[in-house]
Amino acid sequence: MKHLLTLTAASAAFLLAAPAFADTDKGLPAEQVIAAIQQAVAAQPGMIKDVEVNDRRNQSTIVEVEIVAADGGKHEIKVDPATKQVVR
Repeated sequence: MKHLLTLTAASAAFLLAAPAFADTDKGLPAEQVIAAIQQAVAAQPGMIKDVEVNDRRNQSTIVEVEIVAADGGKHEIKVDPATKQVVR
């Protein structure tokens, strides 16, 4: 019973603190990030090295996907997750 109470208290603390994180960095749902990655790889095949979600002030959110092509070249593909369009 003691473990259940500890877990419940920890969960409550996290849930109460969560809105503070949401106000400073809204992020994106996983489904939108995954769809953006798929669009980037369709535009530039290769291995994914890095993914970054950028919330730009007064502009739309952009997902930047860094891809290493088969020839070793590095490419940064930018995708608008709302439209699923590559914006380079």
